[in-house]
Amino acid sequence: MQLIVILSGPSGVGKDSIIQEIVKKDDNFIIPITMTSRSKRNNEEEAKDYFFVSKNAFQSKIDNKELIESSSTYSDFYGLPKFSMNAALSTGKNVLLRLDTQGTLNLVKQYSNTVSIFISPENIDQLIEQINNRDQDKKSEIKKRMQIAKEEIAKANLFDHVVLNEKSKLNETVDIILDIIEYKK
Repeated sequence: MQLIVILSGPSGVGKDSIIQEIVKKDDNFIIPITMTSRSKRNNEEEAKDYFFVSKNAFQSKIDNKELIESSSTYSDFYGLPKFSMNAALSTGKNVLLRLDTQGTLNLVKQYSNTVSIFISPENIDQLIEQINNRDQDKKSEIKKRMQIAKEEIAKANLFDHVVLNEKSKLNETVDIILDIIEYKK
């Protein structure tokens, strides 16, 4: 059975690293490309990491109902284009998504074959350290991300599963998630 696996959790918890390891260990996953209105970072590629669009173009996509879900985070828009999700589903592979808590809860209402997994940090200090190590956010941005992180952690109980991503235990975290997915099949 094809599953839609949604990983969510606060900024800095390691979602991208977890996703990279999942697709290395299991080639039966596809990741639809999401859209954002934020600026592209130096290490990101158009149509690989995101579809990068202006805020006006993003609003047009919302108005034209071209997105399955969207949200505003950190003063930018993020969303999942219908065409990207449909392309991923048509492969027959499990679909792997990284969404914020709001996006996850919206998507779960639309698809019955979802597994929602909240990735939890050991503590807030772990998140602060991770975000500081990225060296791409201003102090005011980090403060805002930490406030949002606390709000997201408070919603963890709304997910099917909560997985702790302990520092230096990425492989163990990935194995737990793969076990959850295998059990759901």
